[in-house]
Order: sequence, then C-alpha cells, then structure tokens
Amino acid sequence: MNNKKDTIYIDPDDDITGIIERVNSAGSKIVALVLPKRAVMLSSSVNMRLLKRAADSKGKKLVLISTEPSIIKLAAATQMHIASTLKSKPEMPRVE
Repeated sequence: MNNKKDTIYIDPDDDITGIIERVNSAGSKIVALVLPKRAVMLSSSVNMRLLKRAADSKGKKLVLISTEPSIIKLAAATQMHIASTLKSKPEMPRVE
C-alpha cells in the first residue's frame, strides 16, 4: 500500500487556476493542500467545485488542511476530505 502524498502549501494570493495546475502536476495520487488562514480563493463554492473536478479528472484525492469553519463547510458540500493538521487523519466533514 502506498501512503505517499504530496503536500502543497497555498499562499493567500494564489489563484484557483494556479492551485489546480499545482495539484495536476503533483506526482502522488494523494495531495494535501495546506491552506492559509482566510483562504480567500477557496471560500467560494464555485472554486471548490472546480478544484474537486480537476482533481477527480486526474484521479487524485485531495485533503484540505484547515481548521476554518467556512472551509470545512464547503469541503462537506463538495465531498472533499479535510484534516486539521498534516499528521491528523483526513475525514469527510458532515453537512449540518
């Protein structure tokens, strides 16, 4: 079993197309996106769906690393895994 994952650190000023390109060029099937506080580019459900669709089309599993309630809520809505740290176990958040 291959537990290898790529970790991508997102800058507050990264745009969604740049993030998608970085996810697509990642070598591993599992990609952890470490989001900054107030990750503006992923606070929109449209951008979150674009990111998910791009990852799915490349056969990649995304894990968002964030504790922001708004990101967790969007992750739940788009069926993306989330973890509070790189070491914690990813989970699928529930829509409340």
